[in-house]
Amino acid sequence: MKFRVEKLTAGYTPGSQTVHGISMEIDQGETLCLLGRNGVGKTTSLKAIMGLMPYTEGSVYLDGERISGLPTERIASAGIGYVPQGRRLFGELTVQENLEVGAYTCRHHRVDYERVFELFPGLEDRLGQISRTLSGGEQQMLAMARALCLDPRILLLDEPTEGLMPTMVRAIAECVKQLMSMGVSVIMVEQRLDMVKMAASRICLMDGGTIIEALSIDELPARSTVIRHHLSV
Repeated sequence: MKFRVEKLTAGYTPGSQTVHGISMEIDQGETLCLLGRNGVGKTTSLKAIMGLMPYTEGSVYLDGERISGLPTERIASAGIGYVPQGRRLFGELTVQENLEVGAYTCRHHRVDYERVFELFPGLEDRLGQISRTLSGGEQQMLAMARALCLDPRILLLDEPTEGLMPTMVRAIAECVKQLMSMGVSVIMVEQRLDMVKMAASRICLMDGGTIIEALSIDELPARSTVIRHHLSV
């Protein structure tokens, strides 16, 4: 599996671009982190990949096939899962109903509960619980599990640890690493360096709507001063 973004330029309106010509690649079983302060184009990049944001230039390829320009539902069917910032669960539905909604666009229309409970064992006893009554960490796990019902080859995660306690940050990091071991690739928007260190394979540091530096996780300590500068307000 090979996923590639080439010179993507996108924004909320055609005359106002937030992302300017970004390019990235990710291989199977790898986690790429888009790192940077708020407003530098990280979320816009994920939305553009999913077809949720208009873009004026660039292309997105999955296994050599161009998927940019397709409707969002066809991008999802091609193997791209998306967990937006804020989780966006159906709060009045149960955990099980949220998972069934996630599986609706999958070709077999059923939830692989064995896989869900392997990754998120805490959800097994919560199937009948209304999702808005879950803790923040449990809601994040449900949002990830719902996206995985599509059986994606690539999972886009937008700020998965936002507002979570350190113990839940570690739990989410472990889930990401398990996904990698299963061959799922992850593109993750994140600002927490502890999460990045635990879960990422590579980092793309963003500023001003562009990728200003690409690093392997092993290069992070040597560039920590620069990275902290670009994360500061």
